[in-house]
This record gives sequence, C-alpha cells and structure tokens, in this order.
Amino acid sequence: MAFTAKTKEFKSKAGNEYTFQNVPNSKQAEIIDNGTGLHGKVLNSNMMPQMLEHVVVVPNGLTMDDFDTWEELEEVTTEAFNFLRTGQ
Repeated sequence: MAFTAKTKEFKSKAGNEYTFQNVPNSKQAEIIDNGTGLHGKVLNSNMMPQMLEHVVVVPNGLTMDDFDTWEELEEVTTEAFNFLRTGQ
C-alpha cells in the first residue's frame, strides 16, 4: 500500500481556519521522536514548530510567534497532533 495523504479542515475557537495534512509513517515517527522527551513527554518548544511545519498546511509557513495568544497556538497544535496520530 502506498501512502495517501489525508486532510482535515479545522476552525479554531477564535474563528481562524486551518487545513491539516498527515505525513508518511516514517516522518511521523521522526516528528514524535524530535518532539518528545525521555519518557515520552511532549516538549512544546520542539513539537509545536513541527506541527506547524509538517501538519498545518494552510496557512503555510506559520511559526509559534504568528499566533496572538498561547491559547490558540496550543489549540491548533494539539488538534494537529491528534490528527497526525489518528487521521481524524
């Protein structure tokens, strides 16, 4: 079976719209390895940029500092991570 990318539209509580796209399993493993600490604890300063670079495809090129609030940054990157892991 070949990898086929899936996408998901997401609207934040602030009303901003995003599109998520999953990645191949090998890239997902790399993202999770880079974004977690020794005991699997998510490291925000590593994981959030990875979600914005590899999973959030619209708008493209977002950084952590593009968000007005931590709340929206956390909401979007958490939802992106959930999509990455489950495809839903």
